[in-house]
Amino acid sequence: MEKIWVGKIIARAGTRCSGRGGIIHDEAEKNSTRKETDGFFKTSIPDVYAVGDVATFPLKLYNEIRRVEHVDHARKSAEQAVKAIFASEQGTSIDEYDYLPYFYSRAFDLSWQFYGDNVGETVLFGDSSPTSATHKFGSYWIKDGKVIGAFLESGTPEENKAIAKVARVQPQVDSLDQLATEGLSFATKI
Repeated sequence: MEKIWVGKIIARAGTRCSGRGGIIHDEAEKNSTRKETDGFFKTSIPDVYAVGDVATFPLKLYNEIRRVEHVDHARKSAEQAVKAIFASEQGTSIDEYDYLPYFYSRAFDLSWQFYGDNVGETVLFGDSSPTSATHKFGSYWIKDGKVIGAFLESGTPEENKAIAKVARVQPQVDSLDQLATEGLSFATKI
């Protein structure tokens, strides 16, 4: 294991910077409790990186600046920042962060995953009846004729991987009715 030596680490649990004084607080006050970063999570302050909930970053998939409040992004943004620091020290480079928004929940016998963006028209599929034994249902979000988001309740690992791919690839959809009829099979064919 390689060791990294740093002068200071500032850790914050939660989505807002608090306290008085200091560079992170002062910058957060200017930026509505968030810190804008580049695709490597480097801030405008030399040698300062921001990751997780407090960082806004270029979301390549949608060509916009965004902040994501989820453990998946918190972990992956920290990993990206560390890789960027090491690459800089070694005189090499890495690709910019290319994150697919991802949220999930597991409670009781329910487990859902969502990938992408939840804007546009929604197309529901599957069996969402509360009396159903399977509870397998989902939704696609369509914007400008493309699927940009996908949600699935009670999916297998393979099915969840398929909806993630749909959200990343953003396939064209000609008929919302046809998409509703195909449901999950639409994703597994991509």
